[in-house]
Amino acid sequence: MNKLLDFDPNFDPGRDLRLVADVRAAEDSAILEFTDRLRCVPRILAAENRRRGRPLDEHDLADLVQDSVIVVLDKLDDYVGTAPLEGWIARICRLEFMNGLRRKWRRRARSAGSVEDFAEQLPAPPAGDVGDRDAVHFALAQLADSDADLVRLKHFVGLTFPEIARRLSLSPNTCKTRYYRALTQLELILRREACGVEEQESHG
Repeated sequence: MNKLLDFDPNFDPGRDLRLVADVRAAEDSAILEFTDRLRCVPRILAAENRRRGRPLDEHDLADLVQDSVIVVLDKLDDYVGTAPLEGWIARICRLEFMNGLRRKWRRRARSAGSVEDFAEQLPAPPAGDVGDRDAVHFALAQLADSDADLVRLKHFVGLTFPEIARRLSLSPNTCKTRYYRALTQLELILRREACGVEEQESHG
């Protein structure tokens, strides 16, 4: 879908540039056309959510659609006509999706009462998305690869500690120790990010 948005054999950069200029000039007909083309936003975000294992629910997506439209409007001055409007909007939506996912994880970090509670809140993307760092917890990307892989095998693949131990050529006890160490690190990373958000809000 995103490739189709970026490639249009009938794309006329001058037409889209004129449309954006007319929108900025508050011309009624341009605003109506632009509003119609903004209908791609919920489709793009829904497709992105499906691709990443549906980490956001309907309420999250509805909020994200509104946020993304606001960002698109705020960034209209940045549109230079190198891609169809829908392709340019799609790139903004993908960035806003990741921002929305980060905010959700920060909220979860605030509410997690313990390492075990935190572990229960980890997402479970469908098979095939296990290696996609963007589709899972942001903090996993900040762990050592071996620790991140252990968490993925436990939560996203559903293996037991003996199964993980055989796959990684480790003892079950070593797997458990490294697993809980990784969870503690993940929790600390998310809580640090959550505190950063709270500090920004208090100064806002």
